[in-house]
Amino acid sequence: MLKSLQVSTRATTNELGFNKPGALAQYFAKRWLIEPSTKGEEIIAWLLEAALGKNAMYFIEKTKEYVDAWGGSGEIVPENAFDGFVITGDPIEDTLIPHAVLVWTCMNDRPWGEEVYHRWLDELLAAGSAEAAYLAASLWPAHDLMEKVTYRPPGWRVYQGQLDAEGERLILTEMLKGYHGPRASLYGSFEYDDAPFLRKLPREYIKRHGFIHPICGLVWPTEIEWDGDLKKCIQEALAAPSWSEGVKGAAMLLYLSLNVFNELREGTRGILNTLKQNLFKLDERHINIINFHTDKIDKIDYNLIKDYINYLMILCNNAMNKISFLIENRNSFLIKIFRNYTSVGLKTKDILYIGKEIKNIIFNLMIEEKDKVELWIKNQEDDLRIKDILLAVYISKRFNYEDLYNITIDKELKTEQVERKIEDIYGKVKYFDKIFLLINQAKIYFNGGGESYKLCNFIDDILKRELRINFNFNFREDCVKIINGWHPSRSRILEGDIFLESNHIGFYLYYNILREWTGPIINFDKEKELNLFLYIRKKIIKNLYIHTINNIDLKLNLYLNKLESNNLPFKEIIIDLINIIENNYDKISEYFKDESKLKILRKGILYNIDLLGGEFMNSRLIDFLGIDNKSKNMIIY
Repeated sequence: MLKSLQVSTRATTNELGFNKPGALAQYFAKRWLIEPSTKGEEIIAWLLEAALGKNAMYFIEKTKEYVDAWGGSGEIVPENAFDGFVITGDPIEDTLIPHAVLVWTCMNDRPWGEEVYHRWLDELLAAGSAEAAYLAASLWPAHDLMEKVTYRPPGWRVYQGQLDAEGERLILTEMLKGYHGPRASLYGSFEYDDAPFLRKLPREYIKRHGFIHPICGLVWPTEIEWDGDLKKCIQEALAAPSWSEGVKGAAMLLYLSLNVFNELREGTRGILNTLKQNLFKLDERHINIINFHTDKIDKIDYNLIKDYINYLMILCNNAMNKISFLIENRNSFLIKIFRNYTSVGLKTKDILYIGKEIKNIIFNLMIEEKDKVELWIKNQEDDLRIKDILLAVYISKRFNYEDLYNITIDKELKTEQVERKIEDIYGKVKYFDKIFLLINQAKIYFNGGGESYKLCNFIDDILKRELRINFNFNFREDCVKIINGWHPSRSRILEGDIFLESNHIGFYLYYNILREWTGPIINFDKEKELNLFLYIRKKIIKNLYIHTINNIDLKLNLYLNKLESNNLPFKEIIIDLINIIENNYDKISEYFKDESKLKILRKGILYNIDLLGGEFMNSRLIDFLGIDNKSKNMIIY
């Protein structure tokens, strides 16, 4: 059984398909197979599960089954529906489960008993599925769920500040994944639950807490250019008589970003000059790291840069994603930097996530120094990902256009050549594991489009040879869309005929989860399904996705619901609630004529009074809440 450290590559089953392929598999069998058959449906069911994930397919197909069997009133989804999910501990697989349970709860029009949600949450926690447990506590309608969960997403870690080692690891991992990596699909209730624009995290950290942590050194130069307040905050930190350890790390990384990894821009020249004038505030360790990157020294103890290696890899990734690094001379510089890392003992197991950018750097370096790179890779055998990287490098090819280049899949490769290389790397591999490997190559190391199309060609060839299944022209086109549209992918959402013609409510609900319920409305053949879908969509948007809607009442509903159920991700967010109230007194007076809502707000503020400090000195707010300020030290009502 094949396994990767950073994304599940387990085969979905040792045998093909479900006992009874569902409606989606049957739909694609008619769409793809030249001669539809039961065997063909089983193969397609397995293939869809391999591409979308076992939990996604279970949700999609079971939703359709439940709706088809529903008579139009009463419970649609039974309580034991949760038992069909497979909790893997892998956030890529598991974070769909909370969304599925939420959709099924809304389908039933009333929640199950709170003990049911607590039991399911306990199962997620017991399996080590931290991200899914957090999302469940955020989305499910039961009291005190959040108290059981310690995990918080990277956006919340930035919001709170004071990063511990785990918070730092989470943020760096997500930044290494960039725009194309398979991130856990949270899509939670608050804007901090999700971080689709990961490069903004350093900027947000600086704005909230100051230039005080190495994360801040990863801020993009263009953001310093156009954000005067951001620039001022950095300059103030650099002007201090001495620097804390966090500022030293941030200053070193920002210096490398501006002076080594990026071309100097006029808007950042002032910051770079200030850094140069203040380098004496750095420790010898930081100076040596700078000198290593500016060719002032040839060697450095790897342990000196080990703590910063993920920060440096992010700077490399950012540089690879800039147009200027498609230019040959700039690419040569980046190859040299990575060569220097390998020469001092870089270990891939120290890198939290390896995706397309680092794969491309290794590929470029192998062109120049194949023997040295292969020897270095051999020394990384304790990293299980290295086999996946070797396969990705092998099937890549570089195309030069004058002084520009592009790295993509080698379109001249034959399927037999790819299979031989897979067995050279992994040993004897069954055909369905080969297919699973190719699907994950598309998801992690390549951008989709034409690259995924070539991988789907390999899959098509293998299935035809091994199973005597003949697909029509729709298969490869649809297969690309499905692989590119799986749930952690933020850059592509499935559309077109493959989607619109399926008339599959489970399939459509799945992609509305991915769109945060902002997708177009599709008319189903059956009025029952259309009405049910519209009802679910409206209810979820109204109660949970208020950060996408400019409606004060809906925002207040969410905050009060979380207060009343004791499910706020951080108690400090009550300050945001107070800010909403103070900025909208005229708009909320009618809302709070409901005394029950005012009581929830009053109780929540008083229970968290120690967090508020000066935030609660506003006499208008005190009067609005009907709180009697008896003394400076005691507030009661």
